[in-house]
Amino acid sequence: MEEFTKNGALIAAFIVIVAAVGFADTLPAPAPDLADRVLVVFNAQSPSSKEVAEYYCQRRRIPKRNRCAVNPQSAAGPGNETISLTDFERLIKKPIQKCLTTAGKNKILYIVLAYDTPYRVNAGAGRGLAVDQYLADVWDALPSSGRALNPYYAHAMAKAGRYPHFLSLERYRAQADAKPIYSVWRLDAATPALAQGLVDKAIAAEAQGPIGQACFDRRFGDLTTQPDTGYGSGDWQLHRAAEFAKAAGFTVIEDAKEAEFGTPPAPLRCDDALLYAGWYSLNHYNDAFSWRTGAIGFHLDSASAANPRGGKNWSANAIKNGITVTAGAVDEPFLPGLPRPDGVFLNLFEGANVGDAFLRNTLWLKWMIIYLGDPLYRPFPKGRAPFH
Repeated sequence: MEEFTKNGALIAAFIVIVAAVGFADTLPAPAPDLADRVLVVFNAQSPSSKEVAEYYCQRRRIPKRNRCAVNPQSAAGPGNETISLTDFERLIKKPIQKCLTTAGKNKILYIVLAYDTPYRVNAGAGRGLAVDQYLADVWDALPSSGRALNPYYAHAMAKAGRYPHFLSLERYRAQADAKPIYSVWRLDAATPALAQGLVDKAIAAEAQGPIGQACFDRRFGDLTTQPDTGYGSGDWQLHRAAEFAKAAGFTVIEDAKEAEFGTPPAPLRCDDALLYAGWYSLNHYNDAFSWRTGAIGFHLDSASAANPRGGKNWSANAIKNGITVTAGAVDEPFLPGLPRPDGVFLNLFEGANVGDAFLRNTLWLKWMIIYLGDPLYRPFPKGRAPFH
């Protein structure tokens, strides 16, 4: 049974209760060099894909033995976007299994897909699933072929303020009964240069220390009578994320109006943004932000990453406008399928890298979510008080 900490109305009470249950003993130790625990996958038929993969390996000093070539282009067709489940199994899954065996099935924690690799599996009936989330359970260790419960997921209760202690993916995988799952990320964008820029910005933010403000865009006003169910749970998660950011010392804009940032009566701007989560506008990017180097943000809406290389979706346009890390869905994921903003930001304040924080707070695998950025990016390596 997982231990929980309880965050009451007062941050001071939260700190006392955290200390009382020995929370400090569960915090991540200073991160070792995880470069040799990353498998970098590229499309062997795409010079741009290979270029992005090599750039990432060079910047993060990932050994050559951890590079993995796949050949999906003829099956995926123009644009290398969608692949059938049969072709996925043959042209992506099996080659990656072979690469994992060579690099060390149990050693690898993170899989990074370079630019110009397919991101959608055609599941039939017009529905798309994420290549990335199928690869998270590439050994089929989980029983379901769709919406498989993530065994690394941190079950939390936002309204009650109850959150499991952070557990790094490395420590989870070291357990005897752990499933061989991976945190799968994507260096993808409208151009190879933008994809490479995701790495550059992460490394720059680590070097200088990320700075900026935090913005959270709720929808349902006063939460006093709002249940932590249905869409109400999204607002509770955003509210807790705002509380955590305030406690960590950030200037926070938390808006509760239904209108999105940039649309009156909501705030018109969120400039110098380092942290963001909010909702809701289907297949649309609300251009109300200027992003700091190292910025992490994502939008709670369906198809928020329908095409990471273009279109109107939020994630692709956030990258074009300078964000460093984002996540979204390639189709209709349902709210529980999206990453939880409260848990993601709490784990980051505890010292997690983004690879662990996002996977730890995503309920299902073999579903519709993709993460965009460098999983090794650790914005707060020493944590942020009062969470370190």
